[in-house]
Order: sequence, then C-alpha cells, then structure tokens
Amino acid sequence: MSMLITNNTDLSQQISSCRFIDGSSLEVLVCVRSLVHSGSRLLTHPLCGNLRPNHQPFRSVIVDEYTGSADLESLTMIEEAVRIYQSCKILLPYELDEPVRKDYAYIDSELMRESLERYGLAKTPCLNPAPLLLMKEGC
Repeated sequence: MSMLITNNTDLSQQISSCRFIDGSSLEVLVCVRSLVHSGSRLLTHPLCGNLRPNHQPFRSVIVDEYTGSADLESLTMIEEAVRIYQSCKILLPYELDEPVRKDYAYIDSELMRESLERYGLAKTPCLNPAPLLLMKEGC
C-alpha cells in the first residue's frame, strides 16, 4: 500500500493515506529511513526537486509499505538523503512567517502532485491553489 510521509500540513490534509511528521524535513527522512529498514520501498526520490535542505522546510516522500527484506536501492537513496540533510542547516517550518510558510508548502505540494495522482493518493485532482508567491523588491 502506498503512503505519503510528510511534514507539510497543507498537503497531509488532502491525502488519503498519509503519515504526518510534526517536525523538520530531516525528521521526515529519518522516519522514511526507518520504514525502508523495515522493508518499505521508496516510490519517490527522497531529494525530489533537487532543493538544498536550507531552501526547503518541507519534505514529502511516497513509500510502498511492506514488511520484508530491505530494498537495497531504496536504502542507498534514503541513507544518502539523510546524510546530506544532517550536514546542512535545516530550515524549520515553525520559524517561518505564515505567508512564507504557505509558499514553501505550495512548492512541496507541486513537487509531489504528479506522483500523488499516479499512486492514487490525492483525494482531489487539484491539491493546493497557488498562494500569492512573495517577491522581494530588487529581485
């Protein structure tokens, strides 16, 4: 059975099978690593979007829950992702102003949209409406 693991509250409320992690993006990856060690297989890459840890406070990963022997490819990917996140300063969701938090949550949702639909986890076709993305003057 497919399941989303995420620390994105906005996204978790719209997904049929989800485990919400009330914590950092690193804590999401550590939870996913535990599931992979228990036999679950990654269905999405844990570093989806190729965003640096200090540029993305939300992390979402889809796994195929299974209890059996660990999948070597999934294990390699999640261990590398955890290693990368442990070596960086992590941007924490609760440290952000609400409009900025909403923007980051939207980016995470968009990165996961196609995969959530592919694995039948999205309750509705349009996950999140686009927020007013903040633009700093002078950019």
